[in-house]
Amino acid sequence: MRIVVFLLISVCISKSQDYKLTCFGIHIADIKQKFYEVGKVEYKAQSRGVADLIWPTSNKYYASFNTKTFILKSWGKKIEQGLYKSSLNAKIDSTNKVLKYDEKSVPAGDSIHTIFTMLAMVQVLPFKALDTKWFSYEHQGKIGKTRFLWSDSSMVWSGEDSILCDHYRMDINIIDSTFTIKEKKDYFMENILDENYVKEIWVTRGKERKIVKASVKNNWITLIAKTNQ
Repeated sequence: MRIVVFLLISVCISKSQDYKLTCFGIHIADIKQKFYEVGKVEYKAQSRGVADLIWPTSNKYYASFNTKTFILKSWGKKIEQGLYKSSLNAKIDSTNKVLKYDEKSVPAGDSIHTIFTMLAMVQVLPFKALDTKWFSYEHQGKIGKTRFLWSDSSMVWSGEDSILCDHYRMDINIIDSTFTIKEKKDYFMENILDENYVKEIWVTRGKERKIVKASVKNNWITLIAKTNQ
């Protein structure tokens, strides 16, 4: 009995990571990531400070995936932005090779990824397994491809000390918007596709890989998420 309990606890183990999101150096939100060994990642974004007064936000996202290939199994979100509230969920139908939303089915082929499965992948696989490789991509009905481009290795402050990280740029190219899921604005999901933004990420090297810094920037604005740990 003790062995069974231990196994159940083990497969549900998660590692958590907290981030502070800043814009022009001003703290605007807290982001929490939970990464489960069973193949699931969760994110929660909560606005802080002045941003909480102007754009109050409490958004939750999740994705489940194959632990070896990181191919999507299901994903969903719950959005609370001011008075606006919504939710969205989708699950892979492997028989018909589609990603099924409530009212729409999106072609998924043999494999599909989302921003969340890609963020999970980069925290597990070494840069040699990721660099320049294109992966099929789905973003609320939009279909395309995505990749990580390794830029360099650099020292980044992790909250306690400077640590060696792999530095990537992330590219997302949308090819087909036929099946787009239309809804009111979701700050994160809307901006992640904007071609005018350069998306970068820094991941620690070694066995215990984790994202310590991520940035999204254009000519006018820079958003930076850095670990609190």
